[in-house]
Amino acid sequence: MGLGYPYNEVRACWGLGGEPLAQRLRDKPPTWGNDGLRSLIPEMAAQSLLGYAYTCPDMVGGGEISAVSVAGGRDQELYVRYAQLAACTPMMQFSVLPDRLDPPHQAAVREALRVREALWPLLDTLIDSAATTGEPILRPMAYHYSELAEVVDQFLLGPDLLVAPVLSPSATTRRIAVPPGTWFTDDGTTVEGPAIVDLPVTLHSIPRLHRF
Repeated sequence: MGLGYPYNEVRACWGLGGEPLAQRLRDKPPTWGNDGLRSLIPEMAAQSLLGYAYTCPDMVGGGEISAVSVAGGRDQELYVRYAQLAACTPMMQFSVLPDRLDPPHQAAVREALRVREALWPLLDTLIDSAATTGEPILRPMAYHYSELAEVVDQFLLGPDLLVAPVLSPSATTRRIAVPPGTWFTDDGTTVEGPAIVDLPVTLHSIPRLHRF
C-alpha cells in the first residue's frame, strides 16, 4: 500500500528490501540505554543491510507515549543527543517540539539542524545512489571495515564520513574507532588510522571524521 504514494513512512515491512519505502524504527522509550538511544544505530544499520536504505530513527526524544514529556524537563540532554544522532541519518522526525527546551538545549538542537543542512548534499547524493545501486545510505562500520564489526555505536555515511554521536549522559569525551587512512575532524585535526581516539565533546558536539 505504501508504494502507491510518492511520500510514505512505514514501521513494519516484510520482503520489501530495495523498494522506495521510508522505514522508521519501532517506538522507543526516552532512555539512554539499549532499549532507547543506544538501540538506534544498530537497528538502523540492520535495516540498511536488509535493503531498507531510507531508514529513520524513531521520533526525536523517543516516540512512546511516555516520551511526550521528555522535553518538558525530564531529560533535555537526552533530547539533544537524540536530535544530534537523527540529524546525521537519512530521515529526521520530530514529535515533541524543541521549543519546549530551555535556551541552552534548544540552541544545541538548532545547531544539530544546521549540521544536517550542511550534510544534505552528501545525503542527497547517497539517496540517489541507493535508488540505483541498492547500497545503504547509513552503513555499519563493518560494511567497509570488517575488522570493526564489533563497533556498533558509530556509523558511516557513504565510505568517507564517520559519525560517532554522543550516547552517554554528561559526556566530556567520545571514544571513536578510526579506520585505516587519514581522517580529519571538523576543526581540521588530522587522525591517522587505524586508531582509537578520545575526542573532547560539549553539549553541541556531533563528532564526525571526514576522509577526502
